[in-house]
Amino acid sequence: MCLAPCGPPGQPVVDSVSSNSITLHWDKPSDIGNGELQGYIVEMKPTGGDWKVVNVDPVREPKMVVQGLKEGREYQFRVKAVSEAGPGAPSTAPILVVAAGWSADNSRVLD
Repeated sequence: MCLAPCGPPGQPVVDSVSSNSITLHWDKPSDIGNGELQGYIVEMKPTGGDWKVVNVDPVREPKMVVQGLKEGREYQFRVKAVSEAGPGAPSTAPILVVAAGWSADNSRVLD
């Protein structure tokens, strides 16, 4: 039997942000394929940079604290659900965050 990967999880939502970290949560994917959901991989991309995996080992819960951000720098974040078939499609519409303070609508972080 050929395993199908998970569908995309929900778009990450900002819970809190500081000058060097961000706390995110997201909804589980509605389609987990035909394998067991093993966790989530978070990816980030600084403005003008490339996507990089934040956590090599999948986190089990749909939330994560990402540390090591540089103050004042813009980042995008997306999430992939991981099953026995490997990582699935990334969450849609990556969010843009500035490592500093955050806005009430959680869509863009402001200095």
